[in-house]
Amino acid sequence: MKKAIIFLVATIFGLNMAIAQDYGATPDKCKENISLYRSYYTQKSYADAVKYWKVVYKICPGASERSYVDGSNLIEFLIKNEKDATQKELLIDSLFLLYDNRIANFGKEGYVLGRKATDMLKYRPDDVAAIYATAQKSLELQGDRTEAGTLVTYMQAAVLLEKKGEKTPADIVTAFTAVNNIISKNASNPKTGKYYAQAEESIASIAAPYLSCEVLVDMAKKNFEANKENTTWLESTANLLDRKGCTDSEIFFTIAKKMHATNPNAVSAEKMGIMSLKGKQYNDALKFFNQALELSADQNKNADYYIELAQTYSSMGQYAQARSMALKAANARSGFGLPYIIIGDMYASSTSCGEGDACKQKAVYWLAIETYAKAKSVDPSLAQTANSKIATYSKYTPNKEECFFIGVKEGDSIEIGCWINATTTAKF
Repeated sequence: MKKAIIFLVATIFGLNMAIAQDYGATPDKCKENISLYRSYYTQKSYADAVKYWKVVYKICPGASERSYVDGSNLIEFLIKNEKDATQKELLIDSLFLLYDNRIANFGKEGYVLGRKATDMLKYRPDDVAAIYATAQKSLELQGDRTEAGTLVTYMQAAVLLEKKGEKTPADIVTAFTAVNNIISKNASNPKTGKYYAQAEESIASIAAPYLSCEVLVDMAKKNFEANKENTTWLESTANLLDRKGCTDSEIFFTIAKKMHATNPNAVSAEKMGIMSLKGKQYNDALKFFNQALELSADQNKNADYYIELAQTYSSMGQYAQARSMALKAANARSGFGLPYIIIGDMYASSTSCGEGDACKQKAVYWLAIETYAKAKSVDPSLAQTANSKIATYSKYTPNKEECFFIGVKEGDSIEIGCWINATTTAKF
């Protein structure tokens, strides 16, 4: 197989393993072919560019680092369009060799290995140990300069190794901590900060099963002082703590306050609202969630703010207002079933609206069940939650005897008063 790889590279790509300098032994020919392949390449005529690029790669591999950047794209073009499985695998090997030759000719080993590791994960995802070793070497060499994409690849490989029993959960936490430290040092970079913020989201998702609040809170505490003026870090860390349910921690409150004082926006207002809701400071929570709505231009995100308003009103026992906010959430985001789960829960807890009669008191469960059914019809991902609640409350619906005394039969409508002010149908 190894011989076949070398043969392919030597014949298809004209690989010259000797390291040449500058434009090689035939500089005019080298420059001509660089010009020709670049002309086609910039027009995205990759099939035409390849034949001239191969000449450059053969006769003057040290002429231009750009030829390696372009070359990786050209080989990927060939991989994508190759129908023969064996040839495709050989092309993939050629891509990896290209990275090695780039390092041999132009250095930047840590940076290039990061790019190589990402392509290894893309094309050889089962070769996890090699992917991890390559990404790890990149991190060792690059340190805080490690690219955001390489950090994601490194975490993906680490988790895959843990699933194979070759790493422990503690190893994943250690890897996450190291990666998070690199991200925090790059989050304020005006050019690349957004990429590290995106990487942080991906990495948090990848490592989520291994991350306890204890780990995340400790990490936030250690990094806060160095990043307290960094709005990107503040927001991403607050979001991570929020997603993992770590909002009772003191560091979350500290970050939320700093966010809102430094750069008041919809996100910071929401975090202040969450903090207030946790502290049962309901009026403050309402103020901040409403402020989030005022500052937001994102209709989809507004659905979350309406849900948080609904939860706050529900905690205050103001169910009519809570339902109103929940319905606004449902209108703000298509396919959003959570509002109906919340409304159903409030119906199920409101037997007092049945005016003292056993049939009407228990009729609220019919209404709750109808609402849970709507939740799963709108959002199938909530089917398990909705079905569980339906099964629970179906045990408490009225029986025929209880409703017989007030003249209610199968299919009759029952009006439920007080804050609910709705009608349901008898189903025995």
